[in-house]
Amino acid sequence: MIDKINDHFILVDKCAGQTRIIEILNHKIIKMIFWFDKYPPLIGSVHSAIIIKKLNGGVVRAKIEDKTILSVRGISKSLNVNNKIRVIITSEKFEDKPIQARMLPADSKNYEVLDVVQRIINFFFSKNIPVIEDMYANYWDNLDLDSQFIAALQSKIELSDGGLIWIEKTRAATLIDIDTHKLLLKSEEEILEFCKRAFVRCAKEIKLRNIGGMIIIDFPRMSYNRKKHLHQNITEIGKQYFFDANFLGFSRLVLYEMYIPRNFGSLESFYVDRNSYNFQNHIRSLWRKSKELKSKNNVQFLCGTTLFKNLKNRKVPPFINIVERLDFPDDHGELMDVNR
Repeated sequence: MIDKINDHFILVDKCAGQTRIIEILNHKIIKMIFWFDKYPPLIGSVHSAIIIKKLNGGVVRAKIEDKTILSVRGISKSLNVNNKIRVIITSEKFEDKPIQARMLPADSKNYEVLDVVQRIINFFFSKNIPVIEDMYANYWDNLDLDSQFIAALQSKIELSDGGLIWIEKTRAATLIDIDTHKLLLKSEEEILEFCKRAFVRCAKEIKLRNIGGMIIIDFPRMSYNRKKHLHQNITEIGKQYFFDANFLGFSRLVLYEMYIPRNFGSLESFYVDRNSYNFQNHIRSLWRKSKELKSKNNVQFLCGTTLFKNLKNRKVPPFINIVERLDFPDDHGELMDVNR
């Protein structure tokens, strides 16, 4: 099954009460967006709004029908306070920050008939990439994307041609350290080329992890002219990955600063802890197995007390009986075909 699909595709996985949209290139996750189905995303919603304040750079504050205040980008100079506009929301709500939105493009008359998944693909993924629906997470399982998910949360990233990247997230900012790590660089020109390659990997990691807000990168030290050249390169490359980012340049502390508006929650926020991750895996495994078990009778999922209590409140395949076993560890579960 996997061999019959393209090397580059978008996988829509609706399983275990979650929706995940994953862009996959050469069997590797390069971007992932997700939400729990009981909390539908704000992104993609289309609204009528009234401009209440004009800011700099084609940005305004606007108010929609339910009085929510939005920060709207892409506003022409001819529009003024009290003008009515049509907007599409492009971010979730984060703390006390305004929800982000954009002017609805003039050629988007049919945009509102698209479902939320199609809208999000239009906004956050490249167009003309094949989209595969997989409600039982079979592709996810066959590609072993769970391992990639866990790997994507690691702070330490080893570069293939030498060097390390360390990513640490704080409440105020995300800190990225570029470390040559025993890589012998003989000149500033070699350091510059190393930093260029490292930033490309940084951009991919930021995209995969859905990192937003202020990002501070500590590059190896180099001269002013080399830093200026690196800043130009970062701006050119960065815009290919993040069309709405601001590349602010080097601070007085010689740290590179960039800002990416938050859209979806970061990858690490999807699972509260390891127990939450394991629980979702149990549910996904039931749905994955359900395709091959559906023709059988009296299939049971034996589980410990805690897992049993949690599963009782979740949607699972109707022909699999959830059975509590007091002699099992609390979070352990296993499938059994009683007729076998």
